[in-house]
Parts: sequence; structure tokens; C-alpha cells
Amino acid sequence: MAAKRLRERQAEATRQLLISVARQRFAEKGYAATSIEEIIQQAGVARGALYHHFAGKDALFRAVYDEVQTEVASRVVATALAGPEPWEGVRTGLGAFLDACLDPEFRRIVVLDSVPVLAQDVWDSGIQHNEVPMLRTVLTPLVESYLPGVPVEPLVHVALGGLYGAALYIARAPEPRAARAEADAVVDTLISGLRSRIDPTA
Repeated sequence: MAAKRLRERQAEATRQLLISVARQRFAEKGYAATSIEEIIQQAGVARGALYHHFAGKDALFRAVYDEVQTEVASRVVATALAGPEPWEGVRTGLGAFLDACLDPEFRRIVVLDSVPVLAQDVWDSGIQHNEVPMLRTVLTPLVESYLPGVPVEPLVHVALGGLYGAALYIARAPEPRAARAEADAVVDTLISGLRSRIDPTA
């Protein structure tokens, strides 16, 4: 039993090492320019070890994508829930997501490369983005307090489309910080306008 647990720990360590190395390479060079060979060489593992854990480069990319995306979603939720009230929570939460778009790793892996690499997965199986539960958590307090007639799920998906549009705008801009400020101004205008209609005393 002890030997089995040791093997399991070693296998998980190898898997995590491959994800860590691939994450660095994908962030620096992009998915297309990164080869399996350079990942296994940098990780110092045999090719068979990689294929024991991942079916190929696409599957390894998916593991990296999930890790990066989960980390950002956790930060966004924590920021939103720390807000003193729902409007401020939504505002700061969405701002945290826009901030993530300035991070080269998130921009390359999640915003730019995930679309061509994972598009077929999304089409075939309808995989859930981590952003869906993230937005559900961020927006539900606002709906419960101020938008009782608005169903949460369509609101979440409409907001998701807007967030990814903003993310692509920032990622493809020659000056990402300026683009992030422009996107932030749009978000602020939308939230302020909605709030003034629903909560005129604010």
C-alpha cells in the first residue's frame, strides 16, 4: 500500500512538472511554436511519461489552460465577494478579470491560443468555461438584490460574451494597457447606467 501511494505521488509530481513546463513554454512561445520534444527535454522526462498522462499536445494544453483559467477565476470571485455590496462586487470583479488580460501568460494561453486549440472541444462537448461558474457567483448577489425578474443563466452567458470580447480587444491591441482602460470605461458606463435606472438613490 505504501509503495502504491509513493508511485501515485511520483506520477502526480511528474504530471504537475509537465504542466508547469508546458505552461512556461506556451506562455513564452505560444501553442503552435512549442513542441512536445522541447517540453519533455526541459522537464527531463521520457516521452512515454508524457503520453502516460496526456493523449498529446492538445490535452496537455487543455490542462495548462484549465490551471491558468481556474487561478484567474478564483481571484475574480474573491475580489467580487470582498466588495461591500453587490454593485461594487460586480464592478471590482469584472475589473479583476480585465486586469488579468494584461498578464502575458493569461493573454496568450486563455485569450488567444485557447480559441483555435479548444474550439472543437467546445463545439463537440459543450465544455463549461470556468468563467461560467465565476460569473454566476459574481452576478447572483446582484440579481437577488436588484434584478429579481432577470434569470441568472442568460445574464451569465451574455456577460461572458462581453468579457471575452473585451479580453480579445485588450489582447490584440498594440497598447494593451490603453485598451484595458478603454474597456474599463465601457464596463463602468454600463454598470453605472444600469444602477441609476434600478437604484436611483445610489
